[in-house]
Amino acid sequence: MKNHLPVAIFILCVLLNTSYITGQTDSTYQKEGFTLGVLPAISFDADLGFQYGALTNLYWYGDGSRYPDYEHSLYAEASRYTAGSTLLRFYYDSPTAIKNIRTTADITWFRDLAMDFYGFNGYDAQYNSAWEDSKSDDYKSRVFYRHHRDMFRILTNFKGRIGGLDSPFEWIGGLVMFKFDIKSVDIDRLNKRNKKDDKLPDIDGLYEKYLDWNIISKEEAEGGIHSYLKGGLSYDTRNVLNNPSQGMWSEAFLSYMPSFLSSQTSSYLRLNLFHRQYFSFTPKKSFILAYRIGWQHKITGDIPFYLLPHFASSALTSATSQGFGGAKTLRGINRNRVVGDGGVLANFEARWKMWRSKLFKQDFYLASNYFIDMGWISQKYEIDKSLVPDDEYAMFFNDDKEKPHWSYGLGLKAALNENFVLSADYGFALDRQDGTSGLYITLNYLF
Repeated sequence: MKNHLPVAIFILCVLLNTSYITGQTDSTYQKEGFTLGVLPAISFDADLGFQYGALTNLYWYGDGSRYPDYEHSLYAEASRYTAGSTLLRFYYDSPTAIKNIRTTADITWFRDLAMDFYGFNGYDAQYNSAWEDSKSDDYKSRVFYRHHRDMFRILTNFKGRIGGLDSPFEWIGGLVMFKFDIKSVDIDRLNKRNKKDDKLPDIDGLYEKYLDWNIISKEEAEGGIHSYLKGGLSYDTRNVLNNPSQGMWSEAFLSYMPSFLSSQTSSYLRLNLFHRQYFSFTPKKSFILAYRIGWQHKITGDIPFYLLPHFASSALTSATSQGFGGAKTLRGINRNRVVGDGGVLANFEARWKMWRSKLFKQDFYLASNYFIDMGWISQKYEIDKSLVPDDEYAMFFNDDKEKPHWSYGLGLKAALNENFVLSADYGFALDRQDGTSGLYITLNYLF
């Protein structure tokens, strides 16, 4: 079930703002003390139900000498779907908690009753949208490409200057701990809220078929506990942290999960490279061009299938760092559609601060953004397909068909004191093998 009214309202707002909010003057302010932003967390999903809860972000600017940068930021979110999915998150970020070291810490628990799962290696895995469409003659189940996942995460990141406080070079260090519980979708639980003529059928989905075919091993099938260490270098010349108008931010770091910090017998080592750059061509820096390019590559070892979508980063701006597909990577493409041992990600955005003012003694602006996203599996996840029945093979696999996945779209932003940014993006997939479109209402710019 899809409701297109939010999409129509969203696009209308973009057109109205683009047409009428022009010629406004830009301003800058110096903010002191506390800023507190509070928003309801509300959404609806046909199978997960109505989401309700709240999120808040508390900023401390001190005497204002660092503005628009802050001294401390604390983010908290608690939300729940009526069918049972739950998100609890606390995120802390500070450049002053430890002298000359930027410290971030995150604790998240996320129960997803219907986690997206489309197989591995992008277009090599066939996606049939009709199997999820209850109005189609080929319908199987709305949760055919889903499984249950509970994720608990504790994350710490540290950054420190190399060569003085004004140096653009930084070292990166961190530790991340995950606990995953994986199983089949609880059909009975979801059906408790479905109408009699809209019950989900109790059939095997893609996850169950991959188990039967031993593509997913029994060792990994139910999840596990994993910790990995991060270390590397960063080069950062951004003029501000959130939506900079000039500068670049490049990172190179390694993520290493030793077997003694894992419930599995395997270890792995991954290389992560990111580059982000920002340009402004107007005197008041109201129009910004920005791009992000990232590459994640497995150097050695074996990665559990449920950690393949995890896209490692030194700065986490959302509850999950999932790739590729969805709100934080490829907008408009199905979540986790593009999964492999290694991949390339690219995002290009044009950002326009259309209107700026001071409201209730707070710095406030409205902006729009227009984007193109791309993802591609550069290193495939090796799987054994020998147990796949011959008469089903073509329905699930397109060998050696991987190519770049593209999406495009536009968005609106409303920012309070530069850092609390309410974001709405609407993206369109170019290939129906990736889905159709998606509306994402979140916090912060993508990068």
